[in-house]
Amino acid sequence: MIKLLLVVIALIAAAMLAGVYFSFNPVIPIFVILGSGIYTVTRIGGPTLPKGSYIPWRSHGIYMRGRDYVQDDSNYDGEDPREGDGFR
Repeated sequence: MIKLLLVVIALIAAAMLAGVYFSFNPVIPIFVILGSGIYTVTRIGGPTLPKGSYIPWRSHGIYMRGRDYVQDDSNYDGEDPREGDGFR
């Protein structure tokens, strides 16, 4: 991901320098470079959710919480899950 960022920055700098040297407006090449960089980043994919996680669908889209990324830890044998290491 960092390599892609560096490539996009280098290409934008090259387009700006070429625009100055050849006297043209580099806006269109910069938008093409940014668009291809954004497309490439979205095709890489992100981290996958753990097996058995639930993604709630609502009427206006997908809502995700932080607990959606962790496994269910409901088998704590009757202990208080908020209590730990004497910090209470």
